Amino acid sequence: MPDSSALRGVTDRFMSLPDVLLSPQIFLLRFMEVGTFFLVDTLLLYTIGMFGLLWFRRRFSLSLVSFSALFLLFNFNGHILAHYSVGHTTWAGYLLFPWFAVMVFRLLQGEKSWRWVTLTALVLFFIYLQGAFHQFIWGLMFLGLLGLTSWERFWPALKALVSACLLSMVRMLPPTLLLGQFDDEFLGGYPTLMGILDSMVHFKYPAEAIGIRNMLSSLAWWEYDLYLGLVGAAFLLVFGIYSWAKNRRPESGFPALLLPISIMTLLSVGRIYRLVRLIPVPLLSGERASIRMIILPVVFLLILAAIEFQRWLQNRQPSWIVQLTGLGLLLVMGHDLWQHAKVWQVTNAVSAFDVARVDLSIKVVANHPDPAYSTLLGVGAAVTTLTLLGLIWLWRREGKHTAA
Repeated sequence: MPDSSALRGVTDRFMSLPDVLLSPQIFLLRFMEVGTFFLVDTLLLYTIGMFGLLWFRRRFSLSLVSFSALFLLFNFNGHILAHYSVGHTTWAGYLLFPWFAVMVFRLLQGEKSWRWVTLTALVLFFIYLQGAFHQFIWGLMFLGLLGLTSWERFWPALKALVSACLLSMVRMLPPTLLLGQFDDEFLGGYPTLMGILDSMVHFKYPAEAIGIRNMLSSLAWWEYDLYLGLVGAAFLLVFGIYSWAKNRRPESGFPALLLPISIMTLLSVGRIYRLVRLIPVPLLSGERASIRMIILPVVFLLILAAIEFQRWLQNRQPSWIVQLTGLGLLLVMGHDLWQHAKVWQVTNAVSAFDVARVDLSIKVVANHPDPAYSTLLGVGAAVTTLTLLGLIWLWRREGKHTAA
């Protein structure tokens, strides 16, 4: 692309940016305008993610109330709405987190076959293809930490982690040409743990978003926003943290999630992640705003909260008063989330920001000889293809041995 401003002013090599959209559905751009495409793309990924949420409903027999709480808090929390509102279209990878969670829960339930390894690697690779470089890295980190919880999970988690990286080589190798050229100033996390809780129950208007910057952080409010509403935050704290921590059982309480959830939450606070950035691995040092990774442990806590709430319901015979109260609280939760959604919807948020004039006539494809770039693209594509074929072969071979 001759106009490098479309590529952070660093390069004209499109695939040398780790967070550009390169998923198969981009072929729809041949038939759609950009705005229509992103609407269709979002609905497509939302639908895929919804099937992942429905897996949890079936697997844990979630009632309509339990599932509705999970559905509302996953799809309408402040993190995803605020990021989408300010134009972070690569946050579409977030909508695929339910399937990553499905693979994690399958591992916790004892599945560690090559089939599981292949599907987990494919989920992470598909997340990466959405331009969701950050979400891909968080998934690798979560998987790595989960593997440390027991020896029996270590090897399948490591296989999936390595397979996901090899499968993603077509996207990983081109950015290596620009190592050291990207702006990698560390921007930090939430100032305090209390700041995380505060962001769950308070929200700011788009007009206030930039004005909150202070000496502790240069981040604007859309990075802090984690709005769940008072009822939603209570749901997460009471059932996703307190009840789960109190009642977790080795056979069904998923205690192994405690380590990855705790560590990733800790890394999203203050300057703690700077210690991780000292590790000479570009994938880890590429995280500038560790505040963002809080959303992955929150997603798992929301799932655990729905499971624990369902168990709480099953162990009791709630009276009609309790049932009505629960329904009322669910309506309040939906109301609060809707109010936040209205505030941050694009048609309202746009008035709070300056208009960036874009000359589309210079944002065009302009191919030219670039041997280093072409070579890395070819090598990356070859590694991706061979990895996929290898994983399929291992999956099929394992299936034949099992059948025999």
